[in-house]
Amino acid sequence: MSTRTTSMIRSRSLKLARWVPAAAVLAETAVGAYWDLARISYVRESFDHLGYPMYFATILGVAKTAALAAILTPGHPRAKEWAYAGLVFVYGGAVASHLAAGDGPDKWAMPLFFAAATFAARAWLPPGTSTTDTLRVLVTWRRPQTA
Repeated sequence: MSTRTTSMIRSRSLKLARWVPAAAVLAETAVGAYWDLARISYVRESFDHLGYPMYFATILGVAKTAALAAILTPGHPRAKEWAYAGLVFVYGGAVASHLAAGDGPDKWAMPLFFAAATFAARAWLPPGTSTTDTLRVLVTWRRPQTA
């Protein structure tokens, strides 16, 4: 394999690695928004356990949906910043709530992971990058031709 091919593969691998936390956060946010808005039994049980009223699930579901829209819409860098910040507050608030309720790591570890992944997703993505354009490039990526 030539040095140029190795460099291209390394560069594309780095681009892909940058999108791993972003994809995890986007997937979790989409699923979480649906669960909150649908008020599935897991959400109802968690909110009862934590002492939150059920209308708070609707507020979180709408906020997560708005964050997804802001992140996936091309342009609007300020809205993306606020969306990522909001998600950090959502996941950080979940961690704090579970800790305050005396729950163990089985309850607060995943929200902590997603808070960290949100930080990583925002920090590692190059400024001015369109989420949809970059995802399209990653999906249509082809292996370099060897001479």
